[in-house]
Amino acid sequence: MSERQSIWAVFVIVLSLALLVPLSEAQFKVTDNFNRADGAVGLGWSTWGSGGQITGSQLETFGETSVAGGVQRTLDVTFPLSFSFDFSTTAPSDGGWQINFNAATAEGGVSALYTGEVGFYQESGSRQVCTEFQTSSGPMAQCANLVKGQRDFTTQAHISGTVNPDFSAAIKIRYNDGLKPASVTVNMAAAAGAIQNPQGSILFFGNINATTGPHSFDNFLLSLN
Repeated sequence: MSERQSIWAVFVIVLSLALLVPLSEAQFKVTDNFNRADGAVGLGWSTWGSGGQITGSQLETFGETSVAGGVQRTLDVTFPLSFSFDFSTTAPSDGGWQINFNAATAEGGVSALYTGEVGFYQESGSRQVCTEFQTSSGPMAQCANLVKGQRDFTTQAHISGTVNPDFSAAIKIRYNDGLKPASVTVNMAAAAGAIQNPQGSILFFGNINATTGPHSFDNFLLSLN
């Protein structure tokens, strides 16, 4: 087992509610359903920005102008990978999510995305899905076109993504609101000029909003393919 695979194994041991599925020597799956007592997130997670806590067996995060909020931990990754989580917000017109890989810091807001190797975010369900990535000239942003059927999150949605080594990605959003289309898929083009350049070893995710919220997450999953 390589050093990186050993890091993943240690992570799963520490995160006792996580599930490790050794599909092959190069493939691992880590999950957290946040199904534990209300209070501090615990199990190796720390908070950033306006923070978060466990409430009602979910991760409840809070927004703030130019800050946002969520959780982080040390966990460097390689690509391709897949991620998914459930997301809900009490502020549909200003309720969105972000996730970032191999970051140097998670200070909060869009500025934190600049510190990662690659990250994805959506400021609300009716807005574009965007990516931040590193180039030889510094961090850059690229957004996908809106897809017909995209709409604000009025119920708990399920968001899943597959990220390729060139940072192209497919982000699927299932709304669970009874409306049609029931889901949309946003296809992200390869990041123009992107370089594989980890800025650090931090994985972080959370909301990306000025509105306090709360903005809640559940059933987090991250897998290396």
